[in-house]
Amino acid sequence: MPGSGGVLSDIKVLDLSQGVSGPFCAKFLAGLGAEVIKVEPTGTGDSSRQSEPFLGGRSDVESSALFAYLNTSKMSVTLDLDSPEQALSVKQLAQETDILVESYAPGYLESLGLGYDALSESNPGLIYVSVTPFGQTGPYRDYKGADIVAQAIGALMYTIGLPDREPLKVGGESVLYTIGISAFSAAMLALHVRDAEGFGQHVDISAMDVMTVAQIHSSINEQFGHTPVRRPTNLVRAKDGWVSPGLESGVQQGTWPKVCELMGVPELADDSRFTTQEARRTNQQDLLKVVGDWAATKPKEEIYHTLQALRTITGYVATVEDLLVARQLVDRQFFQTLPDPVHGDVVHPGAPFRMADDAWRLLPPPRLGEHNEEILNGRLGFPTRNWPKSLTLAGRSLSATTNKPALQGLRILDLSQVAAGPYATMFLGFMGAEVIKLESRSRMDINRGRAKPGPRDPRVYPDGEQGERPYNRTAHHVHRNIN
Repeated sequence: MPGSGGVLSDIKVLDLSQGVSGPFCAKFLAGLGAEVIKVEPTGTGDSSRQSEPFLGGRSDVESSALFAYLNTSKMSVTLDLDSPEQALSVKQLAQETDILVESYAPGYLESLGLGYDALSESNPGLIYVSVTPFGQTGPYRDYKGADIVAQAIGALMYTIGLPDREPLKVGGESVLYTIGISAFSAAMLALHVRDAEGFGQHVDISAMDVMTVAQIHSSINEQFGHTPVRRPTNLVRAKDGWVSPGLESGVQQGTWPKVCELMGVPELADDSRFTTQEARRTNQQDLLKVVGDWAATKPKEEIYHTLQALRTITGYVATVEDLLVARQLVDRQFFQTLPDPVHGDVVHPGAPFRMADDAWRLLPPPRLGEHNEEILNGRLGFPTRNWPKSLTLAGRSLSATTNKPALQGLRILDLSQVAAGPYATMFLGFMGAEVIKLESRSRMDINRGRAKPGPRDPRVYPDGEQGERPYNRTAHHVHRNIN
């Protein structure tokens, strides 16, 4: 497996994590070419090996579809960390490790001599990523967590569900994957710092922190007097599923008459309930009734393509079957078929980003302890090296102290608008990068306020006032473009 190419082909990772978030982080590192050695408990392995569904109907440690997805392109060794001798093997592996990912309760690995302080003494360049429900500090640090706990205590659930009912959880375990991507991003940032400055560090990922950032839209509204409220669905039923019409925001003024013509109700083009985006939001249920009557006899994808052609923000609710044949994903070759030595061909999702045609590595997940002979005997069976107390990296002494921001010296040109792009560059700015946001007078970021004060504006302003320069006062624009 080593030497297989990729942007991280010179990086070694020790994956001590279990479940979803930590292994998902390490999966991305492996996919970019890093050698990832997964350390699993003897006998049972990673807890995700017990998770349904099972491939081929075989409920054993080698057949979990969840484990198979989260642990592609990794190697597996089995060790009992509570055994001092076997814990020593982990310490030896950590001597040559660039990134260690773990998800144990705070303090547990420290009690075994495998905490960051102990391991970094002989490997100062080590990047030690801890992924836990509440982080390594604070009054909650010893509390247990789960996907639903993170959604609830991070306030994401507060905004989901019907107004007069209990909050609802987002389906599946999407939050755990979001936490994993955050851990991967932080690990890559720490790797950049090590390359630039010559030292490793302990990266502390808290699920609560991640989710509190994920729902930041609602928090901003709350700060400016707009209490977040749960709203009824804006979906309408199509002939074969559900569609979000996307007519309440981001739609040009002249689009609504075209939609009315399309739906066979041209008389509604001048109906005051629907003539503006704000009016359509206010009268959402009336709008959905009109669109729903038209959509009920049409396939969801036909509605999607028809309304998108009018430049509306329309979407449809895809099933798994829809995704597997979606023209967009097929064209981008997103799904990849991976031959599995036990289960035959298995279809896997690809990476959520593109860097180069050959950047993503996808190899079968390891069998439990598959690489014991190669790693434990082959690598650790030889006399332990006399590791020096001080290592060097690229000719520089490794030092664990600096006040320099992680991305100081980098210049970012930000051409993005609205949310996703500005959020990305906001965090790059937090890390010290110089971010230059480029806008034109004719096409400013649409999250800005009006060019001049005007009628009631649904955007959020301090004290509800647009002020003399509303284009610099909307809360969401100001927050997303800090730094």
